[in-house]
Amino acid sequence: MVMEAPLSRPGSTKAAARAAAKATAVPLVAPPVPTEIPWTRIDLDLYEVARDGYIVGYVEVVGAVFVALGGARYDRAVEVSQHLTFHAAVDALVRRVF
Repeated sequence: MVMEAPLSRPGSTKAAARAAAKATAVPLVAPPVPTEIPWTRIDLDLYEVARDGYIVGYVEVVGAVFVALGGARYDRAVEVSQHLTFHAAVDALVRRVF
């Protein structure tokens, strides 16, 4: 036995026009861009931070403090800031303007 859907009742043409406009007005959303992890562990308490493939600094763990060091070379890096969380220290280096 085949069941048929009941006929829809007639609606207003304005409602149909609004529904069509809504369907076409929805903006296309680009798929999320995969983000790269900007840090690499170098030593037990040292992390290298990169942006766009270039080293921008280092995060050194000193006790309960994360020290953000700016510079491409660790031996010449300068302290930028100190943070209580690792991610805040990484963000300070990644968002830093040269």
